[in-house]
Amino acid sequence: MAWKVYDKTGNTVRCTLKGLEYNGTWMGACFVTSTLKSAVPILFEIGDYVMYRGERFEINYDPTALKKAARKTSGEAFVYDNVKFNWPGDELTRCDFLDYVKSDNQIHFTSLPKFSFFASSIQDLADRVQVNLDRIYTGAQKWTVAVHPEYVSTTNVNIDVNNIKVWGALELFNSKFGANFVIRGRTITIGTAGIAVGNIFKYGRGNGLYEIQRTADADQQIITRLRAYGSTRNMPNRYYNKLSNSSLTNYLPNNMAVENLMLPDFPKTTLDPYIDSKNIAVLGIREGSVYFDGTGGLEEICPSMEGMTAEQLKDAGIYVSLDAGDNGNLDEVADAEQLTDDGTMDSLKEGEDVPPFTITLKDVGFNINDYLTSETATISMKNGMCGGRDFEITKCEKKGNKYVLTCNRVYDESLKLYFPYKDYNIKSGDKFVLLYIDMPDVYIQAASQRLLATAKKYLAKNDYVRYSYEPKVDDIFMARQHDEAVARGEASIHDTLKEGDLMLFTDSDLGIEGSIIIDTLIIKEGEDMIPKYTMTLREEKAVGSLEKIQNQIDSIAGGGQGTGGLNTQQIQSIIRSLGNQLFLSRTHNDTAAGLIGFLAGAIFGASGFAEGLTGFGAKIDSMGRGYMESLTLRRFLEVPELRFNRAEIVLGDKWRSPGAGIIESVEPDYDADGNLLRSGTISLKLQDGEIGAVAVDDICMGYFHDYETPGNNAVSDIDDSRGNRMFAGFCTIYFRITEILDAGTNKRFRYVLRGVSDRWQYSFHPCEALHFVAYGNFTNKERQTSAYETRTYRRFLVGVNDWEFTKSMVAMQDGDLSNLNIFGLDMTGYSAYLNNIYMTGTIEQLQIDAPVRIEIDTQGDNFLAYGESMEITCKVFKGWEDITDTVRQWAIRRDSGDTADDEAWNIKHKDFNGSITIHNTKEISDLGNNSVTVVSTLFTITATNDTASVEAIVTI
Repeated sequence: MAWKVYDKTGNTVRCTLKGLEYNGTWMGACFVTSTLKSAVPILFEIGDYVMYRGERFEINYDPTALKKAARKTSGEAFVYDNVKFNWPGDELTRCDFLDYVKSDNQIHFTSLPKFSFFASSIQDLADRVQVNLDRIYTGAQKWTVAVHPEYVSTTNVNIDVNNIKVWGALELFNSKFGANFVIRGRTITIGTAGIAVGNIFKYGRGNGLYEIQRTADADQQIITRLRAYGSTRNMPNRYYNKLSNSSLTNYLPNNMAVENLMLPDFPKTTLDPYIDSKNIAVLGIREGSVYFDGTGGLEEICPSMEGMTAEQLKDAGIYVSLDAGDNGNLDEVADAEQLTDDGTMDSLKEGEDVPPFTITLKDVGFNINDYLTSETATISMKNGMCGGRDFEITKCEKKGNKYVLTCNRVYDESLKLYFPYKDYNIKSGDKFVLLYIDMPDVYIQAASQRLLATAKKYLAKNDYVRYSYEPKVDDIFMARQHDEAVARGEASIHDTLKEGDLMLFTDSDLGIEGSIIIDTLIIKEGEDMIPKYTMTLREEKAVGSLEKIQNQIDSIAGGGQGTGGLNTQQIQSIIRSLGNQLFLSRTHNDTAAGLIGFLAGAIFGASGFAEGLTGFGAKIDSMGRGYMESLTLRRFLEVPELRFNRAEIVLGDKWRSPGAGIIESVEPDYDADGNLLRSGTISLKLQDGEIGAVAVDDICMGYFHDYETPGNNAVSDIDDSRGNRMFAGFCTIYFRITEILDAGTNKRFRYVLRGVSDRWQYSFHPCEALHFVAYGNFTNKERQTSAYETRTYRRFLVGVNDWEFTKSMVAMQDGDLSNLNIFGLDMTGYSAYLNNIYMTGTIEQLQIDAPVRIEIDTQGDNFLAYGESMEITCKVFKGWEDITDTVRQWAIRRDSGDTADDEAWNIKHKDFNGSITIHNTKEISDLGNNSVTVVSTLFTITATNDTASVEAIVTI
């Protein structure tokens, strides 16, 4: 195997790699390296590339060359060690992540490398990555950034950016949204790992693995007992210290102070709430604590309006008043003042304050005024045109079933605008949360339940020993699978295997049965006859930063979303791999090792099945009855009755003869040295009780497509009228029956091939399934008659006692008679050739639509020598009827090439009446100047009667 290195245009081949090494790391670098030795220097340039497994890898630096000898004095004069070809993803480390947004989303931007923005969903970040890549890479180099449709995104995230590359932005997908990613070609897919490799690997010969090494993560902190805490935001001062039981005794002792949000059992059930893992019995107690307060890459959990509904409050015993038809979402704005200024406040006079604006909330179950703290109450918008912006609340008024908040507008220093303004107003339905107030008890309880659910997920990722696996892949197995896949027209594991894919493998001794993501993949090619593979599998992944920034990423055991669970594509690929061993595919070509039964029948066809002669598709019902469009059989069709539907179609010859048969088997003869002879034994395919219609000395012929030696098949149709025939795509087989071996049934007989001659140069043995005709017999006169039809004629034969037909053997022929001229019979067109005719009726010639024509008599010669004259007489016929006497006007025109002389000649002979004498003498020359040259003169004669006008040309 060799790989060509091209210049960036693809037109020039720099060199050829005899070996290479592929290195890929999930969410990290991917490249190909190769060491080259050359007798002359190789003029590498940035942009030179090699194609490997359908992917382009480019040089983006000037490779180092080691000169060890003079030019062309050694094959290793110049050594290029570990030349590195980078994948397209390397471009992501060279593209700045600037403050640009999609042109149609009406969001302000600065184009600076240092900025912050509010992402209501992961798609907002993906859009910014796409826009930045589009700045540089277009056309064939365009990148596509897509969020996996099944990824469940964290919402409403503030992101600060300080002079990073696009690759750094990809790291934000994990650090801010907990999402992993894969890069395939020039497509970045967020929120997923790869798909399952199309095989379940096991230890042992022929199973794909010859060694498995499992290594525990020595740096992992295993937790089987977790204490979890929320933040202090929106928690009332000494909230838990004020809780008491029915006897008015406080749950907390006086010397215990807790300000953070706690798990639900605190403090009524226990003062030390924790969550135990189901693995604690095996691993023992291993304690750990975690704060969900927005630090350490973890989300902040605190009492909040977020996600609260009227139904949840009702379940807690609190009833709210909402407008009819309201959706019940209490964290949505009911209405907001729509501002009309441009946000600049240029019209304000000195000393005037920026006017506030109002936001109307639904009945949220409490009056904000009752829960104010020493800090300024704030409404924080989670989406909409002001998403990510916080507005201080200066007044709260209860009006009907609504709360009207008066809020200060906020100044954006980078944009020099006050928000909201006419283009960026808050609208009904925008999401919000309230900050810096003491939330009511029901909201604290809801937040406590949210803390419990999040803590359980955290524990599930840390309560087991995480391993990395180094399976040693069987290179021979992979090579064999590649060859088999290519033979089936499918992509092999070698061609599709990528880091980030799920590897399915099982081993009962190590207790492994499932899917683990390929972390690193190395493929070496060129050292041996087949590629070698090295891979590492990990249950936890660190982002492979090309800029040496190491960020910890969520457990990928659940498929790479960071939140657990496999997405549909991964499930489908796992099912496909498992199912390939157990089930037949409904979507791809497949093979069953055993008998398959369809008890109710089966339907075939892309559009299903419809009955009747005008239907479509195919069906075999429970009784075995088949309904289908067409049927091609390479050997035999056995039926008790054949029914033709209105028309019988024959492609080729149709014979009626004294003998014929279908060959079941053929045994050619060989001499003592193994050379094929011209004789052999044939067995006929006969039904029970059937007798073969063959006899000794029968002259037999058949047509068959030679599958084993296609060169024996004819390339064109040939019919020489003597019986030597060929059809394109088939070989013609002639043989004579020499002996009947089964006298009772004629099933087996001996044969000898026709010898070659001047007119027949071929000699082919009969074969299984050949249909042959016995069209004559060398000795038995009773078997010397036959008849056959072709597409153009029908012929009846008598006295056929040789391979070829003679004139005396053709008793009758109708249709195209032109091939009878081989026997000296001058016949053309479609008619009938008969020996005797016996008739009682009449013969009538029909000329209803016969054409009108002129016949010109030139006395049998169109050459007029000098000194000679020629009589030309014209007659007009309709079919075979002479209608010359109906002509009322004749005309003759000469064309000698001399226009003026021809016109004078035409006027002189304007009284032409159907006959004329043409002279080529000294006195008269009707041929013009051509009388002394070799150039012909044309005479056009026209005859006109009451119904037609016809012309003819004579050349003299």
